[in-house]
Amino acid sequence: MERMTRTARQRLSGRGIAWAMMAAATSVGSVTHADTTDASRAELAELKSSAASGAPAGHDGSGFFIGSEDGAFKLKIGGQIQFRYVANFRDEPTDSDDDYTGGFQTRRERLEFSGNVINKETTFLIQTDFSRSNGGASLLDAWVRHSFNENWSLRFGQFKAPLLREELVSGKRMLAADRSITNGVFTQARSQGIQLEYDADRVKLAGAFTDGLNTLNTDFDSSTEADYGLTGRAEILLKGDWKRFADFTSWRGSDFGAMVGVAGHWQSGGSTGGTTDTDVLEYTVDLSLEGNGWNAFAAFIGRSTDPASGEDVDDFGVVVQGGAFLTDKTELFARYDVVMPDDDRGSSSDDFSTVTVGVNHYFIEKSHAAKFTADLLYFIDAQSDSSSLVSRSTGVGLLPDTEEGQVAARLQFQLLF
Repeated sequence: MERMTRTARQRLSGRGIAWAMMAAATSVGSVTHADTTDASRAELAELKSSAASGAPAGHDGSGFFIGSEDGAFKLKIGGQIQFRYVANFRDEPTDSDDDYTGGFQTRRERLEFSGNVINKETTFLIQTDFSRSNGGASLLDAWVRHSFNENWSLRFGQFKAPLLREELVSGKRMLAADRSITNGVFTQARSQGIQLEYDADRVKLAGAFTDGLNTLNTDFDSSTEADYGLTGRAEILLKGDWKRFADFTSWRGSDFGAMVGVAGHWQSGGSTGGTTDTDVLEYTVDLSLEGNGWNAFAAFIGRSTDPASGEDVDDFGVVVQGGAFLTDKTELFARYDVVMPDDDRGSSSDDFSTVTVGVNHYFIEKSHAAKFTADLLYFIDAQSDSSSLVSRSTGVGLLPDTEEGQVAARLQFQLLF
């Protein structure tokens, strides 16, 4: 017991011990009162985890950590739970299901292990995911990053290539319950590779050399990889600070902020064993605006695909969204996105548009740690008429349909720890 106590004291800062004692005292005191509200319980939990992480109250990236006294070694453990109910309504399903399909879904259940080793300049992240269909665990992120100085760093491992901003914003900090259909069609997802990064006061640059887009957990000889993939992204901060653009929300009391992003990706295959002989060029430009309790985001995406045989195709997508707070903890939002397949894709290449409206309630002010989201998606066009690009996606509530006007409603609770 004495040895365990000494070890704990070595690993916890004085501030962490003080907060832990306060949390323990509170847990047997005020929390037991009958008039304690759900909000105050959530706020207390946030204070406890913030104390453990050394982060200020209201910080949604809280968690629990152990580390050396000098900070050279640190392991932080955290996670995410997104649990939702989805209701889908269709006029003419393409399968044998009824017009209505509904039920519960565990959308994102993840564990994160992050920190630094040897020194504070060498950081890492390992993130696992649990399948919503069978509960099986899989690897999402596994990377190491070393900062050479305050501007330059190098990352290697499995991560998201620096392309679409909607994908780069974490799934726990989105505006709606999930990303758009357009993002799902054009997303870079995760790849293995190396990435050079430059961060300055007003400019961020990132360049990656990878196995190509959407190569999660593939081996070096996989047939789904490209011979190589090159991705570059530049972001210019016009106003504000970088930290606020880690999500799409802008809290009440925030100053005006603006950021422009531009990115491009090129990959080629067919010259090494087993890869597909296809060249892909994808590009995007986006604008993010934030103010006192309101936010706006717009992105244009283009992709040119050049296979060894068959027609070259050029597909496009647009996403526009925005939100505004009604109170300090309640936010309304809306989004429109459209996928525009190339006509050369054939009979199932019509445009596919989606309108999303909803509300967020943050149980802790200025924090994503505990959040309830309710939104309604109206899929304007028939999924079957756009199936050359737009496929079934239970993650956003879209199912096969031969008629226009499919609707999905989502009720989601999120907890970060």
